[in-house]
Amino acid sequence: MNKQEKKKKNSHKKALIVIGCIAVLIVALIAAGAGAVNHYLNKINKVDDNVADVISPDMEDFETEAPGENAAEADTLDPDAVQWGNAENLSDDHLLNILLVGQDRRAGQPRQRSDTMILCSINTETKQISLISFMRDLYVQIPGGYSDNRLNAAYAFGGFPLLDDTLTVNFGVHVDANIEVDFERFISVIDTLGGVDIELTAAEAEIVKDGAVAGMNHLSGEQALRYARIRKIDSDFNRTERQRKILEEVFEKTKSLSLKEMLSLADVILPSLTTDLDNGEMISLLVKCFPIISSGQLNSYRVPADNAYYDARIRGMAVLVPDLALIREHLRQEYLPL
Repeated sequence: MNKQEKKKKNSHKKALIVIGCIAVLIVALIAAGAGAVNHYLNKINKVDDNVADVISPDMEDFETEAPGENAAEADTLDPDAVQWGNAENLSDDHLLNILLVGQDRRAGQPRQRSDTMILCSINTETKQISLISFMRDLYVQIPGGYSDNRLNAAYAFGGFPLLDDTLTVNFGVHVDANIEVDFERFISVIDTLGGVDIELTAAEAEIVKDGAVAGMNHLSGEQALRYARIRKIDSDFNRTERQRKILEEVFEKTKSLSLKEMLSLADVILPSLTTDLDNGEMISLLVKCFPIISSGQLNSYRVPADNAYYDARIRGMAVLVPDLALIREHLRQEYLPL
């Protein structure tokens, strides 16, 4: 072998060594990145909706109230008088639906009825985001052999799977991911963000306390939680609007956070969440959603709208009987960012 061939062989060997080192470095970085991502994702609680947690149809119950317990009294209606029709599938290739669920559960209690249901609907192409509150007292069909009931019963009876199926059957909405939010622990999230700015009425300020006044206020986490729970001065409709306002403020504040601040926030917020996704599914979800956080346009809605329901008493329950045809039209034409 002559000197030129030796030199060429050594060059190839060096090149292979360099390429090998780069490859090892890339693999190490990916492994470190994956390890870091999994470190954070492992902070999120994983739900286990097994058969033992499901309440069978023969064990279903109804939240009945005696006449006079509600501010608005309504006529008694026969369950068979409600017209359901068929829901059109409202899925789209660019639409990602994440259901945020809150329940009023104390430590040691089993799964309760869902107190809050907010669909976060994201169009990954147009970067439009909708927060859609579904009222818990909506009278709906619950699939799987159950009687028609309030929407919040679906979560108590069968967890995320049954609640998702109920939304699909009644409204044509497909849910891609579910996240249960512990609002008690959400206090620390708002405090980590430095509080939120919310405009209060005089009645709201009296309940929020700690120096709150009518007008714009900078609320701490504890004050924000009191604000989100207010119901007695008006109605559940207003309560869900307050919850969406807080989520909107949190969303706006996260847009300007640095990576370090985002990671600090993740340490606080992730343990307050429970999801039905595994880490791989959550990573896929984050990849789709993260580019939208800084530039997405946020809109807020409520199901049902004022003209899309009527009050009634069915099976002893005070319920909101939905105008499903109108609600489905609202979802298709306005609420979902299709």
